[in-house]
Amino acid sequence: MTWTSYAVCLYMAFKARVDSKSIALLSIFSAMAAMLEIFPVVGITDLKLVPEVPSFTIDWTGIPIFLIFLGFGLIGAFFSIAIVGVAIGYRNPIGALFKVLAESLTIIGALIGWLICRKAKITGYRRIIVYLIPAILLRAIGMYFGNIFLLQFFYSVPYEFALLQSTILVPWNAIQAIINLVAGGFFYYAIPSNLRVEAGIAGDEETDIVQELTDEEIES
Repeated sequence: MTWTSYAVCLYMAFKARVDSKSIALLSIFSAMAAMLEIFPVVGITDLKLVPEVPSFTIDWTGIPIFLIFLGFGLIGAFFSIAIVGVAIGYRNPIGALFKVLAESLTIIGALIGWLICRKAKITGYRRIIVYLIPAILLRAIGMYFGNIFLLQFFYSVPYEFALLQSTILVPWNAIQAIINLVAGGFFYYAIPSNLRVEAGIAGDEETDIVQELTDEEIES
């Protein structure tokens, strides 16, 4: 893949969809992600599984965010992350920063997987497997260093304590990335391709196919 091809792929990834249907659907999915943070259900949508770090929870917020990434691209995903950040930030600004960083790293990792799939021409649900590897690595490693810095900066904890907390959370951040991508991908690909196109949540695969069809083929 040439640099020109990479530039085209990045343009497609960053291209925002501004038609009314896309904006409405994006708003709905973003609201779903925000509601998971505003009204968490402890034990169902908010799981406290790390007693050493009680502030850390496994949640489902990243599932609609990744679904948005698949259907609306990078700009849509970051819009949704920003909405989630606001939903958390009004009551816990520091917690919102941690969440925004974690979800952003996951989506950037998925973007790397997306570029790999474009180059290797991998299609369908098999893409999720490719998305997983960079998403897991980027979230786990990125939050390892991010937690060390942010814990010391905002809470003035000793370096050793921040290091221990960050180390404990590495596998849990990896698990959260897996939940986001596997569940989000399952819900996305559970929708038939033609319905995704009709509903306006088709990703680049369906868009590429539709662009190659004639009007008669699209109608049929």
